Amino acid sequence: MPVIKATACLSPSRRGGNAELHLGDPAFRNSSIRRLGGLRNFSDIQPHAPGVPFAVAGGARAWLECARAVLSSGVAAAMLLAGAGAAAAQTQTEAVTFKDKRVVVYIGVTPITGVGYDTYGRVMAAHIGKYLPGRPTVIAQNMPGAGGIVVANYLANVAAKDGTAIAAINRGVPFDRLLNGAASTAQFDGTSFGWLGSMNNEVSGFYVTERSPAQTLQQAMEPREIPVGSAGAGNDQSTFAHVLNGVLGTRLKVIDGYRGVGEILLAMERGEVAGIAGYSWSAARVSSADALKSGRLKILAQLALTKDPELPHVPLITEIVRNEEDRKVLELFFARQSMGRPFAAPPGLAPAVLAALREAFDKAMHDGELIAEAKRIGMELSYVGGREIQTLLERIERFPAPVIERARRIVAVK
Repeated sequence: MPVIKATACLSPSRRGGNAELHLGDPAFRNSSIRRLGGLRNFSDIQPHAPGVPFAVAGGARAWLECARAVLSSGVAAAMLLAGAGAAAAQTQTEAVTFKDKRVVVYIGVTPITGVGYDTYGRVMAAHIGKYLPGRPTVIAQNMPGAGGIVVANYLANVAAKDGTAIAAINRGVPFDRLLNGAASTAQFDGTSFGWLGSMNNEVSGFYVTERSPAQTLQQAMEPREIPVGSAGAGNDQSTFAHVLNGVLGTRLKVIDGYRGVGEILLAMERGEVAGIAGYSWSAARVSSADALKSGRLKILAQLALTKDPELPHVPLITEIVRNEEDRKVLELFFARQSMGRPFAAPPGLAPAVLAALREAFDKAMHDGELIAEAKRIGMELSYVGGREIQTLLERIERFPAPVIERARRIVAVK
């Protein structure tokens, strides 16, 4: 006999309680059922999946709707659970409004000519307001510093927890405490943010100028040091350079202190540094198109877990190593590329507010005007959901201790 299990939010007095109901059981017809939604006529309900339990969250209405769907269509339990959760989230978001409020999208970098974090942040800010309840004013505001740590610390510890503050966070920032331990200046747990999603996933590269003493990856492993620019410890440019040194044996000398990729590119033009490890291809293909075409800038390796189809002849970092432990270390570092340019809300948001933000982000990513603008300026789009980002971060946190310890030793080298 099939079982329908209604869990959580049955009523204010039974929140967190469970109700397990068996078709054919006399209890299925008594007053306890009426408290779950007033369903009185069960004679027309025909189960299609005898013996299958169904767990449904979201209260009486969600339970009732799901019960009818389960018994009339025989839909798989997992699909029903997801559907009930979506129904509950929809009911929650209806009560949230941002009317007469101002929502700020903080961006953890300086503006850059071409396409980069700043571009993605501003494009999302221009479109997400259409899908937030109450259609609030949305503005973009830069908050650079410490390779993106400054804006993340602000979001975690200072920003209002009402949905009016969200941020485009440098993808390496959520991993900072994991990789730098006590040396990290991050005042947050990366898994605690309310992740909204990312507008793309990413492939970064190791680039050098035409004046660099190394013009191939093999030459970068020779004794002469190659100065490369960085926006600070924990940032992709610093982290990836240390990874190349620690795993491949390159001789990159990290020069910190630049406020973002834009400043590093200017430093490369001036000859202050000879390269950059961790410059996104989606940005380089637009912002540095002329330099790449002329040969003033050259990409020596792709820094990601999968190749970009536009770079078939540029080696992927994971293809170069042969040792399995080396591959695992590279996976830990370059998994962040799957997050692209993530957007987050502060920790501790009310579930209904987070659901409203995620729904608005999702709808903005399917907005025709946003898509047209991205195409016009050469901005890559490849939507990654907030829950996918959350799952990725939690998976990385569970990596074997020896791999994490080796990764920490790599980034600790100065």
